[in-house]
Amino acid sequence: MSELQISLLAIGGLIVAGVYGFNRLQDRKYRRRAEQAFSAGQEDVLLKEWARDIPPEALEVPEVRGARQEPRIEPVVSVREPEQDALDQPDSFLPAERGEHAPAHAVGDEAIQESQSPDAAQHNEAALDETIDYVAHIHPAEPVSSAAVLIEARQRQDGFGKRTRWLGINPSTGGWEEIGQGSASEYRNLASALQLADRSGPVSESHLLAFCDAAQAVADALTAIAEFPERQPALARAAALDQFGANVDVLIGVNVITQNGDAFAATKVRALAEAAGMKLQADGAFHFVSDEGADLYSLANLDPTPFSPENIRQLSSHGITFLFDVPKVADGVRAFNQMLLVAKQMASTLGGVVVDDNRRPLSEAGIGKIKQQLADIYVRMEAQQIKGGSDCALRLFS
Repeated sequence: MSELQISLLAIGGLIVAGVYGFNRLQDRKYRRRAEQAFSAGQEDVLLKEWARDIPPEALEVPEVRGARQEPRIEPVVSVREPEQDALDQPDSFLPAERGEHAPAHAVGDEAIQESQSPDAAQHNEAALDETIDYVAHIHPAEPVSSAAVLIEARQRQDGFGKRTRWLGINPSTGGWEEIGQGSASEYRNLASALQLADRSGPVSESHLLAFCDAAQAVADALTAIAEFPERQPALARAAALDQFGANVDVLIGVNVITQNGDAFAATKVRALAEAAGMKLQADGAFHFVSDEGADLYSLANLDPTPFSPENIRQLSSHGITFLFDVPKVADGVRAFNQMLLVAKQMASTLGGVVVDDNRRPLSEAGIGKIKQQLADIYVRMEAQQIKGGSDCALRLFS
């Protein structure tokens, strides 16, 4: 081996040793900096009390807004094929009218309430329902005030076609509540919910996309991570909800008409209705409301003119109609029995007769058929986890 080769080997060895030594010095330098920055006395952010509520996936940073590698499991409404194309409805069944367009309901402008009754808190805790809602979960980096959420949400509250709500987990109760209506002043976990269907039909793809864009904008403003379910399964679920709603959306009508063509005095109708616990409301009908605040049935004028405080003294009627909105009432068979009893009592007092929509006397066989169909409807609703009279049913059939 020549002297040149020996010199080159020595030089190479010195270079390797120098690089190794330099790397060791740098490693020690940055290790000391890290130990100073993350000293043992500093609190671990993942062990903070407020961070325990944040799911692990909230700490992942998605590559694309709202994107996830695995699909989110969503509740799917499977509509059972009916044995018939439609319910075999007796003459006293009236199909509920489904409007062409429903107004979009967004976050209201009411003042933020710092306190509420226990009943309201319990109601709010059940407000998040992914059975009929498309829910975007939003995870802020730190707790955000209810005022901040409402300010950002109100700036982006239009153009969704359906009711939207902003909710948060109450740190005290651990339950969901509508922001601005609950008792908490700040939240560590948020959700934005878009109702997928109502009596006007299912949500459209464009409205769903607009909702996602708005929820992402609010999340960005709050320095939060937004997590979105896949849209196509949600749209399919909206269509299934709409079909299910159309199959069970039924009004029952029971009429009381005069026997000899003589008209009923509206003042007498009012006296009997109020004696039965009913109150005249702005829609021109008397309503029976339960102690829990549920509207069970109503009494309206069978003639075109609605009842009102202004015309009640001069008005007369050739018939009255009791209406029962089936999916919006819990324990519907019992409510129907109560409504029918009041109708019979009023018919007896007014000298009228209880008839169906074809003005044929309502027989016991017809009443039995209505009760059976009522029971069938409620079974179908419970099978879809939508109980009659529940908050879910009241929103779906609004």
